[in-house]
Amino acid sequence: MQSPRATAYLLSLLLCLAGLSSCSTVKSLVPGMGKDKPAAADSGERLHLSVPPEEAVAILREVAPQNGWQVVSTGDQFDMQGPRGKYFRLETDRFIGGKKSVSGVFFSEPSGTYVIVGKQDTGLPEALAAPLTAAVEARKGVTEGP
Repeated sequence: MQSPRATAYLLSLLLCLAGLSSCSTVKSLVPGMGKDKPAAADSGERLHLSVPPEEAVAILREVAPQNGWQVVSTGDQFDMQGPRGKYFRLETDRFIGGKKSVSGVFFSEPSGTYVIVGKQDTGLPEALAAPLTAAVEARKGVTEGP
């Protein structure tokens, strides 16, 4: 007969193996995790767009007023190596709290541009991430044609 210690060890080993193998088949119930992740980026993430920074600013000028924001100013963003992208500043009027201002940069990258999505005073507002992505995709579809 086996010792109780060996039986307990084998039983715990089998339970661990069963637990590990069953975890891989469980679908995620947390929104935004796994394959059901939305196309737009979340706060603090990079939102990659397949257009140059100049065109991204032009699309933002069209999309922002439709979503309650106004583009107040734009300009070139530079660092020690030279131009980095296009700067923007947005404002909105809130019922409680008055005017809110946020600023961000469309940074150049080989595939187009990216912008950081933010919640506070910096970055593209989360509310504009999905509409901006949709507008870029629509414009890209129009310029490429059927």
